[in-house]
Amino acid sequence: MTRLVELDASDVHDLRRRVLRAGDGAADVDWAGDHDRTTVHLGVVDEHGSVLAVSTWLRQPCPLHPAEPAVQLRGMATDPAWSSGGLGSLLLSEGVRRASDVGLVWANARVEAIPFYERRNWTAVGPEFTTADTGLPHRLVTCRPAATS
Repeated sequence: MTRLVELDASDVHDLRRRVLRAGDGAADVDWAGDHDRTTVHLGVVDEHGSVLAVSTWLRQPCPLHPAEPAVQLRGMATDPAWSSGGLGSLLLSEGVRRASDVGLVWANARVEAIPFYERRNWTAVGPEFTTADTGLPHRLVTCRPAATS
């Protein structure tokens, strides 16, 4: 049995390192904004409290709409043993639901993950870019909470 919980910033580090930084022990996984009082770290845990999936939600303007209040999704990761089990969808739905007081939610999504977001009514916008942290291609994805609920 799994359940959705709020986590401390330190609780998301292991999955960020293993999944998003390919296990690089030297990778910085304590990111700017992680400890802001308005930042929320959501996770899915099993019956023993083991963290199976994580996501971070912070108040951050979208580069394409800097004057509009927005929430950024960062660091969404699922333990590979639990991938394709709906945990990412659960985190995404709950994060967007909690961001319903703003008009825009956005993320820098790995290109390989864009179909995941598009199936959930997010839109890929702008050109592809490579992030310095990962060296992987990304695109900005957005959603309007009212349109996805």
